[in-house]
Amino acid sequence: MKENSRDTLELLLSRLFDYAGMFPPAGRSFHEALKESASLPTSLTRPGMLSSDLVLDIEHARKLITTDLRAHGFLRDISMCLLASETPQRTIEVATEILTTKPKDGLRVSISFLEAKVAIEGISPLIQIFLPFTQKNSMLLALEPDLSTPDWEATLKSTLSAIKGTGIALKCRCSGPTGIGPERLSAAIIETCDDNTPFKVTGGLHHPIVERERYDNKIGFLNLAAGVLLRRAEGAHLSHTRLVALLTNPSLRAITTGEILAYDGISISYDQAAHAKSAAPFSIGSCSLHEPDADIERLFSRPT
Repeated sequence: MKENSRDTLELLLSRLFDYAGMFPPAGRSFHEALKESASLPTSLTRPGMLSSDLVLDIEHARKLITTDLRAHGFLRDISMCLLASETPQRTIEVATEILTTKPKDGLRVSISFLEAKVAIEGISPLIQIFLPFTQKNSMLLALEPDLSTPDWEATLKSTLSAIKGTGIALKCRCSGPTGIGPERLSAAIIETCDDNTPFKVTGGLHHPIVERERYDNKIGFLNLAAGVLLRRAEGAHLSHTRLVALLTNPSLRAITTGEILAYDGISISYDQAAHAKSAAPFSIGSCSLHEPDADIERLFSRPT
């Protein structure tokens, strides 16, 4: 985001993405992903889009302890999202090791998010294990229920009931076997926005708007980010039906940015949008930041 900018587009994009280059469809190796992440602040037109430098599972996160980050191009401390890909106890063990090991190259690794998949029957024990640790270490806990099942509404309701008021984030997935579509994502957005619950979305969100002929994508990340801020600011004025239409919006002209943020007759000022953005953490996990960066340049065709 440009210094002193009051452009709602730059506000929408600011610290929006957590870089997950090791995951499909990019599928880079550990070392390739490190080099890519290190280059992002200088290779992106809008480096301010970057939130967390890396999303890693336990196996690869532990490698950071003995990896020379400077040799991969890093000149700064880095922040990561840690996926609880092993048991909770092992996850905390590795996270503690990462946070307490003095780096040989002088660069420290912090953990912004600890993310775990969760089943409803196991959500309370998981929260009891993870939440004291994440609170103590100033990291966000994000829980990902499976919303792809027929009883997804009950799952969503139970998950939100368990995390309400705790500062825990809801995580939704939009691609793969447990990916959800616009209808279910809209329901999750409404519930999290109305309670100011932290929110994270991942999977298939590389492109700003829906361009089926070019990308065959189903949801646009700019559509999503605009939907979150507008729902937070305007509540039920952005109804479920209108929000679904926004998530799947194929026209850049449908969203107005600049001094205001507007869609379908709903308009908020820059200050309202900034307040909505600060109400609770919101981010998108993406295996690429160059694609979002290039698409924004192509579609808006204006200097940064």
